Amino acid sequence: MAAIADINGDPSIPALFSPVKYDPQGNADGYASGCAEILQGSSARHIIGCVTLWSRKEVIPVLERFGGTLWYACPYEGFETSDHVVYMHACPNQQLLPLFSHVVPRFGADVFLLGSNYIWGWEMNRVARDLIADAGGDVRGERYLPLGETEVARLIEEIRATRPDFVFNNLIGSSSYAFLKAYAELGREDEHFLPHHCPVVSCNLT
Repeated sequence: MAAIADINGDPSIPALFSPVKYDPQGNADGYASGCAEILQGSSARHIIGCVTLWSRKEVIPVLERFGGTLWYACPYEGFETSDHVVYMHACPNQQLLPLFSHVVPRFGADVFLLGSNYIWGWEMNRVARDLIADAGGDVRGERYLPLGETEVARLIEEIRATRPDFVFNNLIGSSSYAFLKAYAELGREDEHFLPHHCPVVSCNLT
């Protein structure tokens, strides 16, 4: 909206943008219907929005039906392509290759994979497994929590028992915060899990 205001306020640009707004209020069921409302009820053909993988997948059939294009500006899990989506952010290989090339030589190739039980975690860990195999490492464990789950004691105990070289964290939101707090406590109890010995790395903590 700030960019539209700047362009519309610049007399040297021979164009005016007229935004059509729809707020699904974070309700996954509202994205497809909102997209259809915009494409059917206005001349707009470009949709800017969707902040989750789920919401993006909800609108693609609508875009295909009505000839719209989604500009998706969030990190992208890969393994999908659509002529109706402009994927503007990094996908797993662009994030994980440099991350693992930094971490593995410094800490080792044995990893514990975490994720929320959601598309992002599944796909990031799928790529991570291949990278670890290529490096001759071992996946010491792979666990998923329901979205929003903050009970992480069992995860901590499994990580303590398997003693990986690092932890790859794809937990989302409150689950990630609960895990990081518990992991810091684990490091105070066992120096193997201090950051300079066994770090937690992630591509979704921005």
